[in-house]
Amino acid sequence: MLEHVLNGLYSGSILFMIASGMTIIFGVLGILNLAHGELYALGAFSAFSVVGFFAGQVAAPTGPVTAIIFGLVVLAGSLAAAAVLLPVGGALEAAFIRPIYDRDEVYQLLLTYGLLLVLTDVMKFVWGPSPVDLGVYSGINEIPTTELVGFSYPSYNILVILVGLAVFAWLVWFFDRTKTGRIVRATAINREMSTAIGVSTDRMFTLVFAIGAFFAGFGGAMVSIGPGSAVLGMGLKWLVLSFVVIVIGGLGSLKGAFVGALLVGVSRSVVTSYYPPLELAVPFLLMVLVLLVRPEGLYGTWGEIQ
Repeated sequence: MLEHVLNGLYSGSILFMIASGMTIIFGVLGILNLAHGELYALGAFSAFSVVGFFAGQVAAPTGPVTAIIFGLVVLAGSLAAAAVLLPVGGALEAAFIRPIYDRDEVYQLLLTYGLLLVLTDVMKFVWGPSPVDLGVYSGINEIPTTELVGFSYPSYNILVILVGLAVFAWLVWFFDRTKTGRIVRATAINREMSTAIGVSTDRMFTLVFAIGAFFAGFGGAMVSIGPGSAVLGMGLKWLVLSFVVIVIGGLGSLKGAFVGALLVGVSRSVVTSYYPPLELAVPFLLMVLVLLVRPEGLYGTWGEIQ
C-alpha cells in the first residue's frame, strides 16, 4: 500500500505541475487552453535535447556523491528545457491569444485546438515521428533515498515528489509575497482598475501565459528524464486529467490544483492496483463526487488566483 501511495504522489506531482500552469492561465486570462497538453509535450521533447547536452558534460555516476551531482545536473537541465517554453508561451499569447480575449469562448477553444495541431507538427518536424528516450533514469536512481530508511523505491519518483512540493511552495510565495504576483492577482480580479492605476495588462497577460507554459514544459521535462519516452500525442491524457484536477480543486485555485492533483494521483494508483479496469474512470468518479458536494470545487474561486 505504501508503494501504491508513493506512486500516486509521484503521478500527482507531475499532474500538479501541468495543472498549475492551466490554473494560472485560466484564473487570470479566462482561457481554457486546449494546447496546454502540447506545451507539456514540447517540454518533454526539449528535455531530450537540453538535458541530454547537460548530462553529456558530466561522467556517469559511480557512487552516491557522483549520483547526487548527476541528479543536480539533470534537474538544472530540466529547468533549462522548461525555460524554452517561456518565449514560446509569450509569443503564442501575443500573436494569437491576445486578439481574441473579447471574443466568444468558442473562438478561444477553436484557436487553442488549432495551436495544438500546429505544435504537434512542429515537434514531429524537429524530433521526428518516433519516440525519443533520454536515458538518464538509471543514473538518477543511483542517488540513495529510501534505502536509508529500509526499503527500496525509485529515487527518480522521490525526486519528482520533492520537486512538486517545491513548485507548489514557490507558486504560493510568488503570488502571496512578491509585488509581481500581487499585481497579477489584482489584474485577475479587476482588469479595469489595474489599467487605471498604470498596470500594463498586455504585459501581465503575456507573463502569465509564459509562466503557465513554463510549468507545463517543466512537467514534461520531469517525465522525459524518467523511464518513459517523449512521444507525439503524449499531451492528450495529461490535458484531460488537468481539466479534471482544476474542476475538482476549483477554478483559479492553486491550493485546489495541488490537492486535486494528489487526490487524483493517489486514488488512481490505489484503486487500479486492485481493479485495473477502473483506471480511466477513477478521476471522473472523484470529480463527480466532489461536484455533488461542492459544485464550485474544493477551493473554488472565480476570477482570482489564490
